[in-house]
Amino acid sequence: MILDSLFSSPSQRSSIENPDTPLTGQNLGEFFGGDMSITVNNLSAMRLAAVYACIYVLSSSIAQLPLGVMRKQGDTIEAAKDHPAYWLLHDEPNVWQTSYKWRETKQAHVLGWGNGYTQIIRSNRGELRELVSRHPWETDLVKNGNRWIYTNYDEDGPRAIQLEDMIHVRALGTSFRKGKSLIRQHAESIGLGLAAQRYGKEFFEGGGRPTGIVGVKTQLQKDSWERLKDAWKESVARLRSSENKTLMLPADLDYKSITVPPEDAQFLETRKFNRSEIAGIFNVPAHMINDLEKATFSNINEQAIQFVRHTIMPWVKNWEEEINRRVFTRSERAAGYYVKFNLAGLLRGTPTERAEFYHRGITDGWMDRNEVRALEDMNPRDGLSEMLMSVNAQPLSQLGKPNEEEPTS
Repeated sequence: MILDSLFSSPSQRSSIENPDTPLTGQNLGEFFGGDMSITVNNLSAMRLAAVYACIYVLSSSIAQLPLGVMRKQGDTIEAAKDHPAYWLLHDEPNVWQTSYKWRETKQAHVLGWGNGYTQIIRSNRGELRELVSRHPWETDLVKNGNRWIYTNYDEDGPRAIQLEDMIHVRALGTSFRKGKSLIRQHAESIGLGLAAQRYGKEFFEGGGRPTGIVGVKTQLQKDSWERLKDAWKESVARLRSSENKTLMLPADLDYKSITVPPEDAQFLETRKFNRSEIAGIFNVPAHMINDLEKATFSNINEQAIQFVRHTIMPWVKNWEEEINRRVFTRSERAAGYYVKFNLAGLLRGTPTERAEFYHRGITDGWMDRNEVRALEDMNPRDGLSEMLMSVNAQPLSQLGKPNEEEPTS
């Protein structure tokens, strides 16, 4: 107990009881709480609400986008449902995960560990069979002679994986072979948030650190410590059992508070700033992690568009290029096969905005009405596939030419 330490014999007291030792935050922390350091790693960082929210927003945004395999032949683009990659990427990459959960997990691995690994399982004939998730903490990239290979060790034992059989989505890093964790790159900022979170928890619990130091006003006799300890215990017991929360002390004891009030330490401001700072690290608008302090209706709408353009689009491009070069052979890519994330779901806007967009597409002649119905998950109707053109719009080749005279009756 704290009092046992304060009222121990001189030979058992720590240096903090020496009058020549100054009271600092460090030695008080060591005396009262032991090791007060904050450990920042991939798992502890997820306990910080802002970090968890950013990773969830980015992972779920990538996972919810429709992902399909397309094939371009001449001027025609259609879904390549005849390719085995279509069903693996679109529906079920492996027996344990749907396409959504696979992409959500891999994006979380990329953000937390810097690398997301998926092993491509092929048949003896080279056909795609399965896409198996591999944990980043069990996977490494090593050089074997003149070749680089991936190594993985899990409950099934060790395995070597060729470069062409691993989908490796990586975060920004100093190496061109592997990404670096955002959490490790910004450990100090995240550690500040964890420290503030710990402080708030201990402050409201009231038991993390002592709120003060009990001292004596007069010189004590040799046997006075035991009597003072008994008096303190009795006062604390009376305080806990009574509705009166005033601590009664003997006349020869003096209590001095050492707790820094949250307002003096700018506790709330620190947490707000840290939340915004972490949102900036992950390039996520603050309002998307429930920081609405500076949000308005107009800027939230604009920030949502910026989120798609400058946050989601780079990750989508990263995913598409990595899947294309690993899943498809060069001959398949030459034949027009490629993967495509559909961002239309994130850019749909309000019904009024969509109606205006469709209206312009139809009247300008680059979209027909059945294409609009398909985008709104509606069945086609006869006669709506004909292209329309505004009467005020003319082909460029017709500009400057006189109109033909109407025949007279």
